[in-house]
Amino acid sequence: MKLLLLSMGLALVCGLQPEYSRSEEDLSDEKEQKWVQLSRHWHTVVLASSNRSLIEEEGPFRYFIQNITVQHGNLHGYFLTRKNGQCIPLSLTAFKTKEAHHFKLNYYGTNDVYYESSKPNEYAKFILYNYHDGKVNIVANLFGRTPYLSNEIKKKFEEDFIRRGFRKENILDISEVDHC
Repeated sequence: MKLLLLSMGLALVCGLQPEYSRSEEDLSDEKEQKWVQLSRHWHTVVLASSNRSLIEEEGPFRYFIQNITVQHGNLHGYFLTRKNGQCIPLSLTAFKTKEAHHFKLNYYGTNDVYYESSKPNEYAKFILYNYHDGKVNIVANLFGRTPYLSNEIKKKFEEDFIRRGFRKENILDISEVDHC
């Protein structure tokens, strides 16, 4: 009986051993791989904000994503934005924090950026808490691999934003708008 218990205990310890022998570098590579799926070309499909002026024509958050790259866990976004009728390139970097899916961005004040969800080959959703001139505004972004996402995905995005207590008028589908 003691031999049976000893052999079962040994089997359990040996069975768990590979999990604990993984290096921190291996685990870090796994986490990085998840984010790398966000890399590549994207399109801005829907914008929403607690302050509509931020996403209106020539507003600071009326930008059109071109590409996302991920390096060392940081998100680098390449955008086009319109200023005085001209299309201007804009490069932004959101730096990873210790909290999962949370990034810090310095643009039009400071921003807490949260990666909310995605289906990497179809869409990605980000929420920004913008701190500017003593005010806090929320900006939500729905990016698509193509400029045209299904109505189901856009509706879910809209419902989520309204559920947070915001008005439908503050949601703009810009999939049909000139992206520069």
